[in-house]
Amino acid sequence: MRINTNTKTWDAWRRTAHRILPAVGLVALGAVATMPAADTHAYDTWGPERPTYTWDKPADHATMNSITNNRALGDERNFVRIKKVGSQDKFGDNVVAEPGAEYEVQVFFHNNAAANLNDRTGRTYAQNLRLVMQRIPENINKGENVMIKGTISATNTSPLEVWDTAYIKAEQPVSLRYIRGSARIYNQGALNNKLIDDDALFGKNGGTRLGFDHWGLLPGCNEYSGHVSFRIKVDKAGFSMDKTVSKDTANDYKNTIDAEPGETLDFKILFKNTGTTLLKNVIAYDLLGKGMTFVPGTTRIFNDTNPNGTFEKDNLFTNGFNIGDYKAGMEATITYKVKIDDDEKMYPCGQTVVVENNSAVGINVATIHDKVKVNVTRKCKDTPKETPKPDPKTPETPKELPHTGASEVVLGIVVAAVIGIGSAYYIASMKQLNKLESAAKGKK
Repeated sequence: MRINTNTKTWDAWRRTAHRILPAVGLVALGAVATMPAADTHAYDTWGPERPTYTWDKPADHATMNSITNNRALGDERNFVRIKKVGSQDKFGDNVVAEPGAEYEVQVFFHNNAAANLNDRTGRTYAQNLRLVMQRIPENINKGENVMIKGTISATNTSPLEVWDTAYIKAEQPVSLRYIRGSARIYNQGALNNKLIDDDALFGKNGGTRLGFDHWGLLPGCNEYSGHVSFRIKVDKAGFSMDKTVSKDTANDYKNTIDAEPGETLDFKILFKNTGTTLLKNVIAYDLLGKGMTFVPGTTRIFNDTNPNGTFEKDNLFTNGFNIGDYKAGMEATITYKVKIDDDEKMYPCGQTVVVENNSAVGINVATIHDKVKVNVTRKCKDTPKETPKPDPKTPETPKELPHTGASEVVLGIVVAAVIGIGSAYYIASMKQLNKLESAAKGKK
C-alpha cells in the first residue's frame, strides 16, 4: 500500500509515464495564485500605487483605503488580513495552515473623503462600491503560499479599484475550504451583520456590494467604514492506494505473483480518501509493463455509487480516467484483466523475467503510485528419448534346441526314418563285401 507522502504533481507523473493525461476536472492553476514560500514578497502585495492621505488630512474626493496612519489599522493599503480563529494572534498578512484549524479573513473598507464634503449630491460618496475575493484554491502543496486577494472597486473613486493580499503557507499538503455562510458585513450602519452571498463574494455578478445604510453607497469619513469577514477551514488532503494481482478468477490478490506466458491475470487498484476533506476529480492511470496486454472490456469500478461495479471505458492505459469525488473515508476499487504475452523472445525457455505493472491515482496537487511484480517463467519442453538400435552381431545358435512338445514327436519320426534307411544300407553293404572276399579266396 502506498500513502500520499509523495506530492509529485500529476503533470510530473504524466511526463514520467510519457503519457498525456486530460486536465478535465483539474483546478486551473492560472485562476488562483500559489507560489513557493521563499518568493512571497516578490509579488505585489497591494496596489496600485496611489496618492496617500493621513488621519488629519483626508482626501478631497472619493478614494478607498489610502490613509497611512489609521488609528486602528495603521496603513489602510494593507486592508486584507488574516488570523487563526480562537488564538490570541493579531490580524496580519501571513499564517501557517494547520490541519483542522479555521482562519478568519477581514477586508477593511474606508472612503477617505473628508466628512465635511458629504452632502446631498453624493459627489464624494463611493458609488456602486463592490468587493471581489479571488477564488481560494482547494489544495496546496508543501512549501507553497496561497494568496488571499481582495479587490474593492467603485464607479467614481480614484483610482477605480484597489487591492491587497494576505497569505496562507502550507508546511504539508493540505486543502482549503471556504466555509459557506460565514461571510458578513460589519459597520455602524443599517447593513451591520448582514449576510453576504457566497458566490457574489467570489465574483459572481461583479462581486458583492458594500455600503453603510444602503448597498453600494458609502459616504466619506471613518465613521462610515467597516469590514467584511469570512472563514476558511484547513483540511488535510490524504489518500492511499494499494495495487495487487491475482490468478484469473482466483481472488487471491498479492503484490507479487508467478505466472507463465499466455496466462491471464486479474489486477486490482484500491483507492481510499484517508484525509478530512472532500477530494474532487480523482484520476486513475495504469502503465502496463512490457510483455503484457490489456484484455479489452474488463475495466470495472466499485464505489458507493456503484456497489455492484460498473464497466468503464478502456482509458485506464491511454489517458487515465476520472473516478469521481470522494468524501473522507470513502474508497473505490478498480479491476481489470491483463494477459501475459506468449513471446519466446521476451520470455525465453528456462528463464524467469520480472515484469512490473505501475498504477497511479491523484488529485490536482498530488499523486501516488504503486506497483506489482510478475515473475514470468517459460518451462522448457521435454526432449523425446531415442529407441535403442538392435545389435548387428549374428546371434549364437543354441547347443541344444529346446523341447517343443508336438514338434518333438514329429522330429522323432524323422530321425527314426533316417536311422532305418541307414541300417538297410549297412546290411546290403556287408553282403556285398562277403561276396567279394569269397571270390578272392577262390582265385587264390
